[in-house]
Parts: sequence; structure tokens; C-alpha cells
Amino acid sequence: MAGFKSEQNIETDAFDRELFSELESASKALRNIIDSGSNLLPSFRALTLDLFASFYKHNVLFIDYDDVSRTSILPRRILEKIHRDEHYLLLREDTVLDGFKSAVAVIEISTRVYEWLRSDEGPGEKALLNEHKAGQAEREVRDMKDEMETWNEAAEEMEETSEAFEEAKNERAHDQSEAEKELGELAEEQGKSHDKSDLKLGNMVRSSMRQTEVKVDEVEDELMSWGANMGAPGERGLGEKLDLAAKLYKNEKLRKLSRIVGGLKEEMLTARKKTWAKRGSEVFDIASGDDIGRVIPSELLSLSHAQLRHDFHKRFVEGRLLQYYLKEEKGRGPMVICLDGSSSMEGPKELWSKGVCLTLLEIAKRERRKFNVVVFSSGGQPLKVFESIGREGGSGWGMREKDVFELAEYFPGGGTNFEEPLNKALELLRESKFKGGDIVFITDGESNVGDSWLKSFEEEKQRMKFKVYSVLIDLSDRESWGTLSHFSDKVTSVSQLTSSEARGLFLDV
Repeated sequence: MAGFKSEQNIETDAFDRELFSELESASKALRNIIDSGSNLLPSFRALTLDLFASFYKHNVLFIDYDDVSRTSILPRRILEKIHRDEHYLLLREDTVLDGFKSAVAVIEISTRVYEWLRSDEGPGEKALLNEHKAGQAEREVRDMKDEMETWNEAAEEMEETSEAFEEAKNERAHDQSEAEKELGELAEEQGKSHDKSDLKLGNMVRSSMRQTEVKVDEVEDELMSWGANMGAPGERGLGEKLDLAAKLYKNEKLRKLSRIVGGLKEEMLTARKKTWAKRGSEVFDIASGDDIGRVIPSELLSLSHAQLRHDFHKRFVEGRLLQYYLKEEKGRGPMVICLDGSSSMEGPKELWSKGVCLTLLEIAKRERRKFNVVVFSSGGQPLKVFESIGREGGSGWGMREKDVFELAEYFPGGGTNFEEPLNKALELLRESKFKGGDIVFITDGESNVGDSWLKSFEEEKQRMKFKVYSVLIDLSDRESWGTLSHFSDKVTSVSQLTSSEARGLFLDV
């Protein structure tokens, strides 16, 4: 094809391109920024691939300028400034041959470039439109050159050309000349636009590289902290890790919540260590089942054998693995958290309340108890219920990570109503096959409860043998235990939960 120009500025091989395509397919965050950027700049995807190669490859080589498409001239300026930045060389010490960190750098820088293109500091709408026009004009000129080659080849094969043939050929040659003239004018406008925005482009690149260096340096620690504090699985694919990293860095509330849960978990684990150590189970017999935590060692050996591994998976699905049958304590009832989502909880109170909630999730998970969260307010806002997964009393109990994210970000606002969420908690307790559940009521406010409702609630408490623990989010001097003491077996507060002297709730539930 005559005059083919590359949209890329950095040399890549088949392996580089395949790895990047796999990351793009696996990561929603990477796909989103590519799709968004491509609406503004026609060669935005090529720019992201060039950025990936810039961080990932050992030897980074620029393609000759004359072999680069007009749509990739602005991306080339961006890349050249990045490669001259001092932070780029420091970053490469961490990113070379590391697909994950290279992709983190790509998402961060691409996001900054996209924001710059959309901002008043960027090239402007007219200049971006010209980028698309120049690309289209370049493709038209290339197609016309290919067509003219066909005309010339046909003329060489003919002993004599007709007047009509020559006229048509000359007409196409004229069209080509006009198209090349239009392309030249667009290229000149492009150059002026690039020169005009060069200083602001340089400022954007310097700022982006500083921020990217910090992000790449901290990303692994943030992911490990999230996994440890929030109970998320440790093994993830590259795409999943990229999307989680993008979520955490986009949402400061999630990072703060993770740190709060981490601190509360330390208090909880310290408080309950002796309790859990005393509770044990006695091996009673060998039975069939699908509880990985109780599978006998000889069954696990099958996983190391390629042919037996398939049989292991089949028997696991069918619940026919040999496992220890334990004579243990009677199963405990569910833990239902009533979480205040009223407007007065906005800010630090919301984070602390959800921190307590997710710490209690860890207790429920370790004790294989069903776990529900009822987020409540008033003023027409319906109750929102989050549920854990797994078989009650069995292994694999917990909450899906997507539900943890939704819970962390869900905040209805509105007023406060106590009766409605407590009625819902009763429904959830009734659904369990075990008695002796717990309701944990987390709020910062007060709401009246009727005498007849309170009497009925106490009767249900005696019949179903559950307890109610309330947690007051006391981050100011205005909170009061008031109504909570009427229906609770015990009321504590966040200040007590974080105290080394009193870890009440974590010991009681």
C-alpha cells in the first residue's frame, strides 16, 4: 500500500501488542479510558500502546518521524516530553517487564492526557477537530495514490490508451493533487496548534509524571492493604488488579474506609483471640461433602496430578469429597447490622459506621454465620439490604467484593427511623435455621419508638433468643443513647470500640 503511515510512534513486536490487547480486554478501567480518549483524539489507543511499550520494554525505539501518521504527531510530542522527564527514568526502574505496573502508569497518564484534552488548557475543540480531518485527508491521499498506481499499471499494459482513459486518469490525478494540497494546509494548521499549546502540554506532562510515579510506587501496598483489611481474595488476574487499583485511587472514601477497618480489625482480633482459641471442634468421623476446609490430606494430593485434578473438581461440585466430620458447637444465628444512612451520618460518621460493619463481617465469616446489612433512613427512601453468600454454618461464607464496594459507596441520606429497619431485621432472623442471632444497630441519632411496638419487639426477642447491641457513632457532643437503651441489651460507642480498655461489642457478638 503506497505511503502507509504508522499510528504508533514506538516500535512494538507481536508479543507487546498481544499482551496489551489482553490487558485491554481484561481491564474495564483501561478500556474506558481508551474509549473516552478516542472520542477526542483519533490515535488515542495507539498512544496508550506506545505508553505501555515505553514503560514495559527494555529497549524503547521511536519510529522515524516521516513514517508516522498525521494523527500521531500530537501523541509524539506528548511521548517525547515524557521520555525527557526525570520521573520517567525513575519509573522505568519499577515498570520494565512488569505488565501490571506498566499498565497502571498507562491508565494514570492516559487519564491525565484525556483531562488535558478536554480542559481549557488543552488544544481546543477546533484543533481536535482538525486532528480528525487531517487523519481522514491522509487516508484519502493514500487511497488516491493507490488508485493512481493502478491507473499507471493499466496504462503500461495497454499498447495504446484512449482519450477517455487519459481524461479519467488526469481527472483522478487532479483530485489527488487537490487532496494533497488540503492535507498540507491541515498539517500546517496542526503544527501551529501544537506549537501554541506546547508550553501547557509540557506542564501537564510534568505534573502527570510526578503523580504517576507516586501512584506506581504505592499501588501494590494499597492493593495488599485492601485485601488484608477488607477480606478480599489475594489472587487476582492483571485486569482485576488494574480495575481495583483504579477504583481505590478514584475513591478516597474507599481508601479511608479500608484503613479504618484495618485498625478496628486489630482491636477485634486482639479481643477475640482467646475466645476463638477456646472454641474448638472434635474430629468425629469421615464423611462426604464440599467443605474445602475439612477435606482430608489425601484428597488434596489429587490437585498435584493433572489427570486426577479433573476428578477432584467433579467430586467437589457433586459434594463427594472425603472430609472430616466434626462434632462442634451448635451453629449460631445470623448477624444483622442495621446501618444508619441518614444525612447526619455523612462524612467521618459514615466511614466509622461502615468500618464497624465490615469488621463485624469478619467475625461472622470466621464463625460461618449468615450476615445481613440493612441500610436505613426515612423520608421515602426504601431499606437497602446487603446479604452475605455461602451455606449457613458451612465454609465459603462472606460478602462478594462487588457488594462490599456497593455498600461502601451507598448513602441514601434523609431522616432517621428505627422501627422499620428493626422490623426488617426480625424478618431476616426468622429465615435462619439457627436461633441466638444478633442485631447490631449503628447510628448517631435518635428516633422515637412506640410503646406497643417496643412491647412486641421484646416479646420476639425472648421467643427467638437474640440480642440487640447498639453502637453510637459519637464523633461530637450532640449524640445521645436515649432511645437506643429502650430496645438494646447493650449500648457502646465508637470511642469505646477504638479504646484499648473497652472492646465491648467485639467480645459480645
